[in-house]
Amino acid sequence: MDLELNDVSLTYAKGTKNVLSDINLHIDSEKIAIVGSNGSGKTTIIKGVMGLATITRGEIRIFGTNLKNASNVMGVACNLDTVYRLLDLTVKKKIEMYCSISGIDSEKVFKHIESYELSDILAKRTRELSTGQDKAFCNIMALEIGYRMALLDEPFEGLDARRRLMMVNDLKNFQGCVLMNTHDFGALKSLPNWGLYLIIDGNLYGKFNSSDINRLYLTKGESPSALSTIRTSYGTFCITLDKGDSPLSSSTDLANSIQDVVT
Repeated sequence: MDLELNDVSLTYAKGTKNVLSDINLHIDSEKIAIVGSNGSGKTTIIKGVMGLATITRGEIRIFGTNLKNASNVMGVACNLDTVYRLLDLTVKKKIEMYCSISGIDSEKVFKHIESYELSDILAKRTRELSTGQDKAFCNIMALEIGYRMALLDEPFEGLDARRRLMMVNDLKNFQGCVLMNTHDFGALKSLPNWGLYLIIDGNLYGKFNSSDINRLYLTKGESPSALSTIRTSYGTFCITLDKGDSPLSSSTDLANSIQDVVT
């Protein structure tokens, strides 16, 4: 198993309320997308796997090793910009440093940067990059350094149309495991047969298939044909196939769409 979250609860400071509780997620040589609204906790899952959030309960295992006993698991990387802003170096120097630590050929990363027409960022520091440049750089680092497992937080956010398409192609061609979170159903329509989960009120629901996005609906109440029944602070609704109250793919904010359906 590539990644296991077993009854995991996460917080950012000991003694404070859990941000996520009792999360279970198992990924084995596959690509997974978690869809949720801003503030739903989807980024916290990635931070937990990267050791940037505190596990208060349960365990996270990466390639069979408990995260508590693992340090610098080779071939695992994320696109969180906080990781790449730890040192005030130029982008070129950071690429060389991270590649040296990870045993990666930096020339491969430089070519990837060039393919995105971003060679001009190499002389800059990450704090000097535009939002789109920073996101593209962090995505490339996650995919190149995380050749076994890439953890991607909103990888399409801030990218222009051309680079969004390039990112879709990168994800299709990536040979490792991917855990991605997003609120962008449009991008997922271009990524068939990904595992799809919804995160609502700090809980994960699924697994669905990204190829069925246009067939999934939010439906008020319960249904005997439901793929999943979800009870939230807004009320009860279910995920149905081919018919229902509101197409899931039309949602731009999952929380608001759920409230519209159940109220």
